[in-house]
Amino acid sequence: MPSFLLLGPVTRDTIIRKGSTYHSTGGPVYYHAGVLDALGIDATALVTIGKEDEDLLESFPPSLRIIPSLRDKNANFENYYPSHDPNQRKQRANLPFNPIKREDLKDLDLQCYDAFLVSPLSPGDIPLKTLKYLHQTGKPIYMGIQGYMRHLDNFEVILRPWENYHKFLPFLKIIFMDELEARMVLGIGYSDLEVIAQKLAAHGPQEVIITLGDRGSLIYSRKLDKVHRIPAVPPHKTVDPTGLGDSYMAAYASKRLESMDPEKCGIFASQIASLKLEKQGALKLI
Repeated sequence: MPSFLLLGPVTRDTIIRKGSTYHSTGGPVYYHAGVLDALGIDATALVTIGKEDEDLLESFPPSLRIIPSLRDKNANFENYYPSHDPNQRKQRANLPFNPIKREDLKDLDLQCYDAFLVSPLSPGDIPLKTLKYLHQTGKPIYMGIQGYMRHLDNFEVILRPWENYHKFLPFLKIIFMDELEARMVLGIGYSDLEVIAQKLAAHGPQEVIITLGDRGSLIYSRKLDKVHRIPAVPPHKTVDPTGLGDSYMAAYASKRLESMDPEKCGIFASQIASLKLEKQGALKLI
């Protein structure tokens, strides 16, 4: 059985959709854990969390081994969906500086994991030195790069280009982003998603994955020099799109450890994402 180490912050979220508002545990690690638990895959999570917010950990699957790194303040997000289109979202947030450093990993036997799922939500969450430390193990690092582009303007989340991406990408095997992030990551002047994926892959990642909401996803394989277009799997109903990309990422990474075929992994991840869209919170199959 494969074993993953998950790294990132746990957030306290408010989800606002037309006609409903609810509060939830959040952060990519939370959604990764739901997928891996549903698939019966072993996982450990090292998470940053505020000292007064440890109750959020009760939402995680009991099978997950959690190593909390307690901090003074916790990250909070407000996700507002103005319509029934899950591709449209406005975010507000409070993002304290809570980096995961090499010192936080010193008591872990990193060699016992098959891969690392790394998910920053702000530029300071996962420093470059931490990535280099993980990379020394020889284990693959899968990363959602959204955090390195997220900044706050009066608590509103805005995207800015990832100016030093070329320093990080050599240490990453596969990277994930959504369409808006892809069009912003290299700055103004890049709009062709295939070109963007190819330029990012040229700096190191074997695969670059761009999720496109209800239009599926795009996967560029540097090894094959090929773009795969993966269709979305329509859900029976749309309940909660928050964490959809994170769920796709965990499903893709789990399949990627057993298959070298990016298209096969993408189809599987699309199926899992559709199941998640039908659920409130993290994926549960029962």
